[in-house]
Amino acid sequence: MSRSLRILHLEDDPMDAELVQMTLVSEGVECEVQVVSRREEFQVAIERGGIDLILADFALPSFDGMSALGMVRAQHPDLPFVFVSGKLGEEAAIESLKSGATDYVLKSRLSRLVPAVQRALTEAKEHAKQRRTEQALERAYAEIEKRAEDYRNLFNSIRDVIVVADQGRRILHVNQPALRDTFGYEVEEVVDRNAGILYADEQEFESLGREVFDVAGSEGKLMEVKFKRKSGEVFNGEIYALKRLDRFGVPTGNIGVCRDISERKRAAAALRESEMRHYQLQLELHYAAEIQAKLLPRSYPNIPGFEVVARCLPAKQVGGDFYDWQEVSPVIFNITLGDVMGKGMAAAMLMATARAALHAVTLYNSPGQALHLAEASLLPDLENSESFVTLFHGQLDASRRTLSFVDCGHGYVFVRRADGSVETLSPRGLPVGVQSGQVYQEGTVQFEKGDVLVLFSDGLIDANPQLELTNKILARNLAGLQSAQDMVDRLVGLTGMPDPQPDDITVVVLRCLA
Repeated sequence: MSRSLRILHLEDDPMDAELVQMTLVSEGVECEVQVVSRREEFQVAIERGGIDLILADFALPSFDGMSALGMVRAQHPDLPFVFVSGKLGEEAAIESLKSGATDYVLKSRLSRLVPAVQRALTEAKEHAKQRRTEQALERAYAEIEKRAEDYRNLFNSIRDVIVVADQGRRILHVNQPALRDTFGYEVEEVVDRNAGILYADEQEFESLGREVFDVAGSEGKLMEVKFKRKSGEVFNGEIYALKRLDRFGVPTGNIGVCRDISERKRAAAALRESEMRHYQLQLELHYAAEIQAKLLPRSYPNIPGFEVVARCLPAKQVGGDFYDWQEVSPVIFNITLGDVMGKGMAAAMLMATARAALHAVTLYNSPGQALHLAEASLLPDLENSESFVTLFHGQLDASRRTLSFVDCGHGYVFVRRADGSVETLSPRGLPVGVQSGQVYQEGTVQFEKGDVLVLFSDGLIDANPQLELTNKILARNLAGLQSAQDMVDRLVGLTGMPDPQPDDITVVVLRCLA
């Protein structure tokens, strides 16, 4: 069921107002009419709203229809407004229509009222529909503009230079500030110019066209080229070039995404150089490890009534631990274990120096005298390198089964007797390089059959600190073993062979056989 038409009627004559309403009803117009005659009443009704149509007399004693029309149009541009007046000259009628009235009807010709009302309502609907369409178009245009602005912002925020050109490679669009940062140009300096101004080599520019833009298909291509800045500076660049296609896939030009790869090229060159240096260093370390391994004894000495076995495991490719032995006579042998402070190449270099110095003095001197001479030779190098060496150096007389020794701050040595008891050796001095001119006191060990001398570096303890290895624990692990080789393997196995190894590990076992 349709809603009754709500009409606001501005009229000061009640009989005329009633006649208008009767005319509407008699023509089948269902309506609710509110009649007002004063400005204040009209203003309240307009602000309250809910009105479908306004009928107004042109002239009232205290208020006129043109003023009422102005009030309505200020608040409701599309509300139908029809003048119903007794007198309305031609000029006044034209003026009212120009001011926004929908129509006018003379009171003497109310037969035109209903057609005028219907036409006014129809026009109001059309105006409202048109306004909604216009508003929708405005929103669509605003959305299009927003998206265009978003595209421009996105286009200009990309750090690579994007050059959009036509089929003749004439620049149409390019993003800023990337263009300025990379090439030094402003947009207006390159637009409508040939893209060749960005290239340092004209042949590369022409080659790019032949390989990408002048061939069939839409595949892009990545190429390294020489670009040129506005200042004339040439730099290494990279361009991803591809055809620009319309929505039907038809080529309309080309696109080039350009970037400065000078820094990347420099970084790549630096990386290659670094890798080469690393390779050379690894090669040198490999050779150093081979040389260091060759400095260690290659075979075990043939000692009457004794066997000696040793093993050295550097924490890195080279290390600061070493062991050595010399045959002084068929029954007298020197045995040495050294540990240079630190590890790696620096320790290995000092190790070689210490070994050479000892080799030069131990053959014809007692252990104490040999260490005194070696210290005099090593002290300047050790002081300059702020390092020191712990050493255990002994001279074994196999015929008497005695070992004279000097312990220079080493301490990792014990004797396991055949009955399983453990003896710690003394005296013990300071490491070589700690104090100049120190007197090295000698100690003596007497061996019986089954006794074992165990020498090791601190790396054996550091490799597995949770075991809290002591001389007694180490000695217990040797019980039941019948060869020096088994004993060395057992002691090295206690470390668990951690990776990475915290320090160099060296073990020497001297076993009395008879």
